[in-house]
Amino acid sequence: MIEILAAVGVLGYLVLLTLPGVELQFVMGGWTTLIGLVGGGSAGIVYHLALRRALARVGVGTRGWLWSPVSRHASLDEQGRREVLPWFRLGATGFFICLAGLGWVVAAAVRASLAG
Repeated sequence: MIEILAAVGVLGYLVLLTLPGVELQFVMGGWTTLIGLVGGGSAGIVYHLALRRALARVGVGTRGWLWSPVSRHASLDEQGRREVLPWFRLGATGFFICLAGLGWVVAAAVRASLAG
C-alpha cells in the first residue's frame, strides 16, 4: 500500500512540474518548502524531546544521542516506541515535503533560465 501511495505522490509531483507559468511554480515550490520546514521542524523538535524523555525513563544514557538519535531507537521499550516513532515519521515526512518544494523551485529556475 505504501508503494502505491509513493508512486501516486511521485506521479502527482511530476504533473505539478508541468504547470503553466514559472511564477506559479516558484510560489508553489516556496509554499511547499515552507510547509515542510514548519511541519517537519516542529515534529523534529517534539521527536527529540520525546526521545530524550523515553531514553531517560528506561535508563539509557543520553550522552551523544543528538549525533545519532536513530541508533537509540533499539533501546526504547514499547511505550517509548509508541511515544517517539510517530513524531519521527512525521518529521521525516516534513523533510521530504521540504525537499519536494526545493525540487519544485529548482525545476522552475531551470525552466525560467531555459526560456530566456
